[in-house]
Amino acid sequence: MFDIAWSTIKNRKGGFVAAFIAVICGSAVITACGVLFVSGLLSGVAPERYAGATVMVGGRQTKDVKENFDPYYAERVTVPASVAEQISHVDGVEKVVRDHSVEMSLQKDDGSARGAPVPLQHPLYGHGWSSAALGPFELAEGDEPGGAGETVLDAGLARTAGLRVGDTVRLSVATTPQNYRIVGLVDAPGNGLDRQSAAFFTDARAAELSQRPDRLTAIGVLGEDGTDAGELAGRIEDAVTGTDVVTYTGDAIGDLEFLDVGQSRGFLVMLSASFGGTALGVVVFVVSSTLGLAIHQRRRELAMLRAVAATPRQVHKLIGSEVLLVAAAGAVLGAAPGFLVAGLLRDAFADVGVLPADFELSFNPLPAVAAVLLSVLGALLAGFVAARRIAKIKPVEALSESQVEKGELGRTRKAVALGLLGLGLVTSIVLPLLIPGQLAIAGAGGSLLLLMVGSALISPNLVRTTTRLLTPLLMRSKVSGYLAAANSHANARRLSSAVVPLALGTAMALMQISMLNTVEVTAKEQAATGVVADYVVTGGTTGLSTDLAQKVRAVDGVGTVTPVARSQVLITYVEIDKPVSNPFSAQGLDPRDLDRTLDLDVREGSMDELRGDTVALSRIAADTARLDVGDTADVDLGDGTHKELEVVALYGKGLGFGDVTLPHGMLTEHTAGGQDTALLVTGEDGGGTDGKVESGLADLADGTPGLVVQSPEEFGAVEQGQFTQQSSTSLIANALLILYVLIAVVNTLVMATTGRSREFGMLRLIGTSKQQTRRMMFLESWVVILTAVVVGIAIAVPPAVGAALGTTGQPIPYVEPLAWGGIVVFVALLGWLSISLPTRSALRGRPIDAVYAAE
Repeated sequence: MFDIAWSTIKNRKGGFVAAFIAVICGSAVITACGVLFVSGLLSGVAPERYAGATVMVGGRQTKDVKENFDPYYAERVTVPASVAEQISHVDGVEKVVRDHSVEMSLQKDDGSARGAPVPLQHPLYGHGWSSAALGPFELAEGDEPGGAGETVLDAGLARTAGLRVGDTVRLSVATTPQNYRIVGLVDAPGNGLDRQSAAFFTDARAAELSQRPDRLTAIGVLGEDGTDAGELAGRIEDAVTGTDVVTYTGDAIGDLEFLDVGQSRGFLVMLSASFGGTALGVVVFVVSSTLGLAIHQRRRELAMLRAVAATPRQVHKLIGSEVLLVAAAGAVLGAAPGFLVAGLLRDAFADVGVLPADFELSFNPLPAVAAVLLSVLGALLAGFVAARRIAKIKPVEALSESQVEKGELGRTRKAVALGLLGLGLVTSIVLPLLIPGQLAIAGAGGSLLLLMVGSALISPNLVRTTTRLLTPLLMRSKVSGYLAAANSHANARRLSSAVVPLALGTAMALMQISMLNTVEVTAKEQAATGVVADYVVTGGTTGLSTDLAQKVRAVDGVGTVTPVARSQVLITYVEIDKPVSNPFSAQGLDPRDLDRTLDLDVREGSMDELRGDTVALSRIAADTARLDVGDTADVDLGDGTHKELEVVALYGKGLGFGDVTLPHGMLTEHTAGGQDTALLVTGEDGGGTDGKVESGLADLADGTPGLVVQSPEEFGAVEQGQFTQQSSTSLIANALLILYVLIAVVNTLVMATTGRSREFGMLRLIGTSKQQTRRMMFLESWVVILTAVVVGIAIAVPPAVGAALGTTGQPIPYVEPLAWGGIVVFVALLGWLSISLPTRSALRGRPIDAVYAAE
């Protein structure tokens, strides 16, 4: 059977090229998803400042969730200082190093109270001098710090800032500056510091700057000579009691040193797992459509086999052998480019800031093996389904079936199609009404494939309906129009194979644009109407010191100051009988006179009750976790601290200001630096935005490093930075799928058109001119395009409506007319070119040659 299959492939290359290309591209997409998933499990960044440590000990940065992914905490989980004493008694430990780290900014003395900020390529962190041994850092010049007003800088930082030993430098934690005398410079270990800059202080001063002397950023362990790092790490974990710590050795220490690396790994695992499932579904769908068209074009040949007594089993074996050969070759060839695609995705994610620029992928062969197996299995399944109808017909009916398409679709096919369409509508629209929240939003997005498969099953009927509606227009061109109408009606199954991928590409693009635009516009509107303060005070990358609020309150004319802190928390709840911990953006607020600075659109409860162990939730967060006012929310704060909080209010403007609102003190206590993100300032009653307040704030900004005074309009949505990253990530991932679908569109349309060369030859032999044939195909192309566009829009609208219900509570999604129009025009142009150009090519030869070549 393989010999016959191989002979068929060699002599009918054109019929298999489209399927071959679809499998190649599909294998590349699946391989890329697999590479991202494996990289999320195995990859990372080598340590720098901790490179000389035998073992590093830190807090557990993930929450253990049974039967589900373990999410990462947004803030660093610190370690009790008492743990260092326990570790010091472990066999094989030579030295224990307590590390306090705090992010800082640097200013040069330019004679002003504010100082001149020094732009740095990497974040600057301050540490205790004892932690220099973990590099190890070695003094290149000067001495170690001996007093609270002295510092040692790494040599690279000193060169960048133009500083030398003996100079005075201003280092700030948030907006609190302090002058230090540079007493020494150190050389960084290895090739230097590529991801950070370092300043060293006395251990006492570093503990004071961290504001938490009882907590350590990490604990470094230097082992005795000959001690195995892995064995030492195991003994340390056994010895430490009363707290949950994690030991790190080798390159894994980079996960502790750089929190963004571990968080990026978690991001890749989550993204590739969710995106990979969607990608696999799209690939199988496209390959199935392409193989269906290829087998449909061979129905005359397969009918002859049935007429000469080939059994259904033999037909299935023949098609299965052909599919196996084509799919296996295509999957293997597509796996290698998949690694390149994964690299391009990594670069794109790094450009939008969701991955570190130096994050390396793990090019393991397992994703390629999995992609080949999944592609081949998917193709075999698609081939079986496509061959099923031609294999089961009776031999005496085979030849008549091959000449004329069967008019009506089977009852089972119609029933399945209607069932899928109904389920898709329920999932996209009814589910957000019954079970709002993130689950409903995910369901609305996932309903697209259900609607697409349902539409694909009845697509021949859709083509016939479009043909009937367009027939009066087609008949204006007597010869070409008549032929186009007759062909479209009689060969609706063939045309539907071209409609399906074109409609899928249209629907995916329209739905993605609509969902992103709806969230973005709503977030901006909420932020614009939510900030009712007169001024907004913000800081640099290191935030605002918490004592700044008191200084702003002391400004003449200021009436109300609301400090705003930002972080991310985890809310744990049960979803479909399984515990889930999802991250939500969080803000910390002081409820005093909050209505004078911020309008969160409170729907239930009162923000005045936001004190102690309480929380206010956005409508989306509350619906997602199934919580109401008076219920208890299971919350893990940014640093992993677990809280049981009473819900005291529900509000509507979660997209603009975050889904979780906590008491200000609770949030800042559990963030890395304990700083504020912004201060919302309103003048005294009747003061408004008078010059007295503005002048006082300007004077304060002149003497405070990094301080910026903005109007509410300039401030905008606090969530926009995070939303931009999320939307960009979604766009990048879906752009890959849409590109794959577009390749499949061109692939399928070209195959469908070139496969009609015999038909074109017959038309020309009976007197139809080239121009009439081209015009016939032009009119047919518009049947395909209009059907695809209408179907694409029809199946994109329900998910868009469902997503709008889930995110905004309103059933009307935001539609950008230019974007939708541009997508429709692009799809129409792509469809027309993919049909017209192959038609011109097929008409170049002699008609008689085309007729006999096809035979």
